[in-house]
Amino acid sequence: MLDTTSQDAITSAAGFHLKTIEVQDLTMATVRAYRDMPASAVEREINSGHVKHLREKADAGRLVSFHWVTAEVANKPGVILRINGQHSSTMLAEMDAAIPSGLKVIREHYLCDNDDAVALLFQQWDDRKSSRSSADVAGVYQGLQEDLNDVSKPYGKLAVDGYVWFQRYVEKVPAPVGDLAYSLFSDKTLHPFIKWFGTLHNSKTRELQNKAVTAAIFGTYHANESAAKPFWEDVARGGDPDQEDLPTTTLDLWLRSIYEGTIEYDKFGSANYYQGCVYCWNLSRDNKKVPGNVKYEVKKNFALIRE
Repeated sequence: MLDTTSQDAITSAAGFHLKTIEVQDLTMATVRAYRDMPASAVEREINSGHVKHLREKADAGRLVSFHWVTAEVANKPGVILRINGQHSSTMLAEMDAAIPSGLKVIREHYLCDNDDAVALLFQQWDDRKSSRSSADVAGVYQGLQEDLNDVSKPYGKLAVDGYVWFQRYVEKVPAPVGDLAYSLFSDKTLHPFIKWFGTLHNSKTRELQNKAVTAAIFGTYHANESAAKPFWEDVARGGDPDQEDLPTTTLDLWLRSIYEGTIEYDKFGSANYYQGCVYCWNLSRDNKKVPGNVKYEVKKNFALIRE
């Protein structure tokens, strides 16, 4: 035990009162005792996916100190209930002798006036509004790159999301998933695209702010940067309203109609966004106009992007 504070219950208008707080070495004996502790009625059912996620973090060496909370209700003295930590203690117990050394656990114990106070206490950890969103994580990774300081963070995140979509579904090569995808901000070869992509967007380009559309933007940029920039900049401006059959005008009208809900399609998904964008791009590269409606159906494979 590294540090222990024990005190009379601290007064709380919420109905739960801190009794003790301590920092302990995380041993297998501690883990098993906590895992086998009676659960409070408010504790969630065990989720195997959550346990797997924690194990992946453990295997990657990304575990930090745990924060576990117990409580007892005033009318049931001596009955210690586990408030949180079910998933982490289950995962650590499954590791057995492989549990990492040097980890600590912060233990807090509360006295609750009644069962309602137990429910309220449970809500103080990992509440939805306080949890870190993917946008928060992306912002941290982007913030580490000085040359991306001028890029709006929502557009920086979207640029990486689109790149990952392109890698996974078009190129069909491995790409980081989840929040780890934003480690790609450290890839300097992506910075020119991210910086240009940030200049492409504003509050009036919402129809373009879609992962699959961004994937098409990246794919065309990668194929022919000098042609992709004016093409997409024209799409972002709405094209030429006097020539609705131009690929850039047609594409913007098509995307806006989907965004605004004036056109609805059955079984329309991300792949269709991508295919429709590439269809218009390819016509533009051939100096052709759009002969009718945008072709967005994906049969066996995506359309190849022409240089």
